[in-house]
Formats: sequence, structure tokens, C-alpha cells
Amino acid sequence: MPSITRRRALQGAVALVAGFAGCSGDSSSSTNYPSEADGNIAFDPRSYRLRTTDPGPLVWTGERPTPEGDEERAHYRHHVFVASPEEADAVSFADVDGADGAREFLDATDYDAETVFVEQWTIEECFTPNLCYVQWSETDVETSYARRYRDAHVHCEADAQDTIATLIRIPAAFDPSDVNSYGSSYGSSTCERENELLRRRRNESDGSGGGRP
Repeated sequence: MPSITRRRALQGAVALVAGFAGCSGDSSSSTNYPSEADGNIAFDPRSYRLRTTDPGPLVWTGERPTPEGDEERAHYRHHVFVASPEEADAVSFADVDGADGAREFLDATDYDAETVFVEQWTIEECFTPNLCYVQWSETDVETSYARRYRDAHVHCEADAQDTIATLIRIPAAFDPSDVNSYGSSYGSSTCERENELLRRRRNESDGSGGGRP
């Protein structure tokens, strides 16, 4: 299929619902929110993104895991936690644009007060995600993204996929080995709207927003 701009892809685009295969199984659209209204949350957390057309992970520790075949790549998810400078030193990056900046992002993290969560997945070539928030507890991590089309001058193919890795600074130091559940929502609304709706929901749940006594 010839390259097309995001505007030509608009009519045939289908919303991507991102879950985490093999983990909690949670998945949602822009109208769903984390199941727990009380947990720790950071809106618009500091993050850094890598993107490539190549298959396989962009960030990993140990031996690089590699999905096999197009079908496995389409459902590919990979997570990395970095909780100390020593763990940061053990992280490897693919040879892509921005890898040096990702290394600097890890090295500049204050691991006495922060933990880096890296989530990687595939995305349609004509879209890009904006990170809205990260929510976490001792055992769970959930993220929310707003999907938008890439800039009009960016050529893309409607049926092609890129691999994306987002490095997220969670503003808390904790033991990642206790985390056993992951979830993510990925919808077409804006982060401003998603964050405001979640704030209202949380306020109503704890009685501070005037929605419920």
C-alpha cells in the first residue's frame, strides 16, 4: 500500500484498545477508567518516548526478547522497571534515534524518590500516543493515553505498525517485584478531558467533590 498522510488515513482508522497480554488482562477505551478510585496517581508524569519501525523491544534488561512473526508482534507487550542506578546501568536500548536521550532520562532520575516504568507495545504507524496519567499501588500499575494522528506532513501506511517504548517516571520509590498486574487505556479523547474526568470521579468517590455525600 502506498504511503499516505494521517488525513487520508482518517476515514478508515479503527480505535486501538491496548491491553497487556499475559498480565492482568485489563484493557479499556477512552470511556473506561481504573477500577480503584483511591490509589496513587500522577497526571502528566515526566516521560520519554522511543519509536521505530523495527519489530522487537526498544528497552530491555538481560537478553533481548524478540517476538516471532507478525501476529505475535501485533499483540506484543513488554515491561521494564528501573528502581536504582545499578538497575539503570543494566538497561539496554536498541540502536534508534533518541536512545542517548533515553539513557540520560534514566541517569537523571532520582531513584531515592522515583521509579521508572517502561512499557512497550505496537501502534498503528499513523497514530501517536500522549501519556495522560500513571496510577500505581504496591501491586498494580495502570496508565492512560490519548491517541492522536501524527502531524500532517508525516507519511504513514494505514496497515503498518511501529514499536513504541515510553519511559515513565513514577514519583515514588517502591519494590517493583511486588507488582503483578498491569493495565492501560488508550482512547481518542484528549488528556485534558481524560484527566479532568478522572479527577471528578476520584473526588466523587471520596466525597470531596460534591458529587456524592
